[in-house]
Amino acid sequence: MADQLDTAPRAAITRTTPAIPRANWGFIDEISHRRIVGWARNPDDPTETLEIELLDDDRPLLTLTANRPRADLREAGFGDGSYGFLIENIAFLLPKSRHLIRLRCARTKAELPGSPRLLIRHDAGLDDPAADFIDGILTAVAAHANDIATIDNALALILARLNDLVNARFRLDTSAKPDITEPVSRVRLSDWTHDLVSSLLHTYRPIHIPPVPASTTPTVSIVIPVHDKFSVTYDCIDSIARHLPRTPFEIIIVDDGSRDETLFAALVFTGAIRVIRTKTNGGFIAACNTGAAAATGDFLFFLNNDTLVRDGWLDTLIETFETLPNIGIAGSRLFFADGTLQEVGGIIWKMGDGWNWGRNGDAAAPQFNYLRDADYVSGAALMLRRETFESLAGFDTHYAPAYYEDTDLCFRVRALGLRVVVQPASEIVHLEGVSNGTDVAGTGLKRYQQVNHRKFYLRWKSVLDKHRMNAEHPELEAERTTLRRAYFIDDTILTPDQDAGSNAALQHIIALQHLGYKVTFIPSDNMARIDPFTRALEKRGVECLYAPYFWSVEEVMRKARTAPDLVYFHRFSNASKYAAMVREKFPATRLIYNVADVHFLREEREAELTDNASLRASAALKRRRELAAMQQVDCVIVHSSAEAEFLRPLLPDTHIETVAWAVPLRPTKIPFAERTGYGFVGGFRHPPNVDAVKYFVETIMPALPQPESQRFTIIGSNMPPEIAQLHSAGIDVRGHVPILADALNHLRCTIAPLRYGAGVKGKVLESFAHGLPCLMSEIAAEGLPIEGDLTWLIARSPKDFAEKLLRLLTDEEWNEKMLVLAAKLIEKMFSEKIMIMQLKRALEYKF
Repeated sequence: MADQLDTAPRAAITRTTPAIPRANWGFIDEISHRRIVGWARNPDDPTETLEIELLDDDRPLLTLTANRPRADLREAGFGDGSYGFLIENIAFLLPKSRHLIRLRCARTKAELPGSPRLLIRHDAGLDDPAADFIDGILTAVAAHANDIATIDNALALILARLNDLVNARFRLDTSAKPDITEPVSRVRLSDWTHDLVSSLLHTYRPIHIPPVPASTTPTVSIVIPVHDKFSVTYDCIDSIARHLPRTPFEIIIVDDGSRDETLFAALVFTGAIRVIRTKTNGGFIAACNTGAAAATGDFLFFLNNDTLVRDGWLDTLIETFETLPNIGIAGSRLFFADGTLQEVGGIIWKMGDGWNWGRNGDAAAPQFNYLRDADYVSGAALMLRRETFESLAGFDTHYAPAYYEDTDLCFRVRALGLRVVVQPASEIVHLEGVSNGTDVAGTGLKRYQQVNHRKFYLRWKSVLDKHRMNAEHPELEAERTTLRRAYFIDDTILTPDQDAGSNAALQHIIALQHLGYKVTFIPSDNMARIDPFTRALEKRGVECLYAPYFWSVEEVMRKARTAPDLVYFHRFSNASKYAAMVREKFPATRLIYNVADVHFLREEREAELTDNASLRASAALKRRRELAAMQQVDCVIVHSSAEAEFLRPLLPDTHIETVAWAVPLRPTKIPFAERTGYGFVGGFRHPPNVDAVKYFVETIMPALPQPESQRFTIIGSNMPPEIAQLHSAGIDVRGHVPILADALNHLRCTIAPLRYGAGVKGKVLESFAHGLPCLMSEIAAEGLPIEGDLTWLIARSPKDFAEKLLRLLTDEEWNEKMLVLAAKLIEKMFSEKIMIMQLKRALEYKF
């Protein structure tokens, strides 16, 4: 409501509307800035019509006549009831925030029962009466308060409203730069307050962080507990403003009893920043829990104020929760101010004492750059779901005021069956010791580190019994949860957005992780660190080895302190070069060789197609070498059931398994009518793809009576000149696209007119997964479980290809039927669950 009836003091405000009169000559039923309602009569002369005066304190406003009929008065026995009065639309007479309304008999000057009344208008702004009232109360509090709590309660109220006012001013200021100098200069400040405000005005420029739209809620609530040291908090907020994440967020600064410029933080921080104040200095735990209780985001990110964030600091943590299963807590990699490594998660030893893993180490070293499980991550930069935090009742006050509460929270979250991980891709500078010092033997807050060490040890002693003693094999303690190790060897770092082989390899790495393996990726030919691809694997928890820390596969094997349980060779080049060496070095290690596709089979088909004698000789040599490599390993993996059936008679003593790779469904949401054209997808380092495009353009496309709007789009990396020069009015040579969906979602179908090759064709699966039918040759369909009506998508001649393509481009109903069948095939045969089950069977095969 904009107005409310008051009787001073404010706490006693009531509204009374009696059903029958409570006095024998009159009563005021309602007073507001909109209307006044009441009645009045002369008990000694009921025929007299009374005149009623309306006053604002002692200032006469107008005179009313009490002669309006009222049924309630008549029913109560007051004659015909014509003693009422009503006046409406009087807001213009009562413009201020506070008015003392009086109603009295004009003849006798007797005040009506219910008069006077204090009318408070909350919509009138801060006028002189309101300012005088507030000033009087606060002056009295400052003059007569005899305890800090009284002052703090008043400050908390004032600062909360100050925060609202400054934020509102910022929204109204078209220049988006709130000028706080001019209004403050009107006030004559002195002593301590003068120094604080002067510091704010001359040292700190305002920081505005755009809030999330009013119609949405933030994904993350960043809780920053602070006590004094405003300059440190300011630098933290400034770093966030300079490294804004994509993730919607809010910042909750919890002022835990500060006495410095933090009291006026709302003058400097606006937008997505809220400042809340605790009544007393309760310490880190209480402040964090208070901030969490005020949060609205799905995630909580506890951030020390003595931190400076770097690019990607928040988005990578959210990505960790979104892409990896069973994550309970994720923490950032911490650096000292000079850029040296401070911590990549922590180790807790048998006696409950802790280590910062990686402290003063080489920040670029492989062991400090991949996501891994940790005993704990520092509360200086710790994220978890709000529902998880609330289910555990927050940080445990058993450790109040601070220290070991973050470690205990990590242990409690792990006890729920969730993972506690450190994500090195989230980088934050932590100015260690700035907030609470470093002296554990002194009288400051840091002394609680020793006090709470004992509390923590006694609570978790049974768990800690499984840990090693301090400093014993820290490299193994840092990987305490690692039960099985796998080396994954491929030619170079995976580029899943550029070739199907990399995508399949990535999916098998993910499957190995699901099966409990810590995966170490070893690039055999190019050991350079190549970002963003190396970082992408590390963010998923894959340890990537690279130069100058390792220069070869041989060096990795030679320096290995622990034998891997599994070595997975991807592609022929790696199995042929390294299988014998690994067998000799680690005789008990299981060796797996994924052929990707059978190279000699592909080359034999190309030789037959082109009638090339030299190619036949090369294919014969590759056949001998590939079959020999397959005989050196424990299990050969192929993606195509057709290849498995082809190889088994050639290698009767070799175990061969068909293992698919997972292809997640992500169909386009764009309607058929709003899409146009068709495309080919494939990396052009692969010769069959070059041949397929040239064959289609030269042989099939001329026979296709296609509308001009149905353009042919060629998508793929490493495009040679002979393909690039095909660009024309009817052909869009797109090249590599970082996000395949950006191109595929606008097409009506894809084609795969391959004339030779081997293995399962990733281009077909990706088309199906994106909700597009793929018209393919028999070679392209080989190894896929295509049956029933879906076999219509296999074209067996150029004429057949042209006719079917035209139908897919023009017949919406038929196109929809094919894509529904294709999606069912993906869901049934190429799910993550199927892939993991098939790989598990391959790894557990007993000879």
